[in-house]
Amino acid sequence: MRHLLSYILPLLLCCLTACDDGDITVDTPQSLVVEGWIENGEFPVVIITKTLPVTTEYQNLNDLSDYLVRWAKVTVSDGEQSVVLTGLYDESYYPPYIYTTSHLRGELGKTYTLTVEYEGQTLTSTTTIPASLPVVDHYQVVPCEGSDNQYQIQAYFHDNPNEKNYYLFFTKMGLESNHYLASYLGAVDDAMIAGDVEYPVYRGNRYDNDEYTPYFEAGEIVSVKLAHVDQSTFNFWDQYTKAQSLTSNMFLSTSTSLPSNIQGGVGYWSGLASVSSYLEIR
Repeated sequence: MRHLLSYILPLLLCCLTACDDGDITVDTPQSLVVEGWIENGEFPVVIITKTLPVTTEYQNLNDLSDYLVRWAKVTVSDGEQSVVLTGLYDESYYPPYIYTTSHLRGELGKTYTLTVEYEGQTLTSTTTIPASLPVVDHYQVVPCEGSDNQYQIQAYFHDNPNEKNYYLFFTKMGLESNHYLASYLGAVDDAMIAGDVEYPVYRGNRYDNDEYTPYFEAGEIVSVKLAHVDQSTFNFWDQYTKAQSLTSNMFLSTSTSLPSNIQGGVGYWSGLASVSSYLEIR
């Protein structure tokens, strides 16, 4: 299986910057944005873009081709072998251009170094796939109170109280897309849980969804992914989902920068020890 955790980070970086009324453009240096992940049993996937300028003038976000980076040299190393990834068009991802390889799969407990070289810039990052998979008991689809067509998902899993674990939930709609989105408020630090856990899983939200609801509708097929991650990966997605919940409210906003483990740029390079399940909403 192939999985997508990708977001349009350049857009997010803009949305998290507050501007006054009027035509304003903030003259900030353009940075490379890395969105990359590697998980157990899967090939690495990396998407590279450039940050968008912060401006109050209208920008057509339906065409981000000018901000895609297609000619970078992207290398992933596990300490024993280094593989140069191939760039290719893949419409099952968004944006639809990725760097990947079929010569290296993620393994539990291994550490992976990412190197990106582009126009004289070198970006590096290191991530570790945790050594163990989450222990998922089951998922339950529950009707939303007062609605005939909306449902929510409850996850039942076990947290080992003798281990320090960080969890992330992701959801993917349908069978054709590889596009996994971070579940709304789906970053879980086990400092807040222990033992047998019941936790709500909400629909992920993409930036261009004007009619977002955290719930699911009858007839939909949903893939839910639960992953163990290291602390730096957790810190990014925890702050991302919190910022996302604030920026959806016109009365609350944040200008806080997201944490990043990319040296020389912004974004994330994530190792995931994950398990996925498909559910039919009914």
